[in-house]
Amino acid sequence: MDCCIHVLGLMKSNLITRTGHDLLVAELKRLWHEERPEITKKVNWAASLGDRSENADLIL
Repeated sequence: MDCCIHVLGLMKSNLITRTGHDLLVAELKRLWHEERPEITKKVNWAASLGDRSENADLIL
């Protein structure tokens, strides 16, 4: 039981710095707004060529 209390107590503490959090948020925004649209374009282009399961162009 003491182990569980210790773990629950640990979860209440900050395990990341403000700077670390800000860096992760910035990376997430970049991935969603820059990387994801580019990947989506490539997948849509490859899908337009035919069956995705046999399309070698899907290898990005």
